[in-house]
Amino acid sequence: MTTGELPEDFADTLARVIEPAQRDTAAEIIEAATMLDDVGLRRFLHLFAARVRSSDAPVRADELRRFLQQAAL
Repeated sequence: MTTGELPEDFADTLARVIEPAQRDTAAEIIEAATMLDDVGLRRFLHLFAARVRSSDAPVRADELRRFLQQAAL
């Protein structure tokens, strides 16, 4: 992997932390996050990563939506 590339197993890893029934909605929210400027996207990813580190429970779409709203401020 070179700088700037995602790991080959990124999609599988992401799927493991997202609530299975909410994967489609979560994908839409994550796609929307990619439309943020660099600072906003960084905020979103930091919030997402902190959430994954803090709990083993699957991440729900409403949490991602809240992270997106916070990151867009």
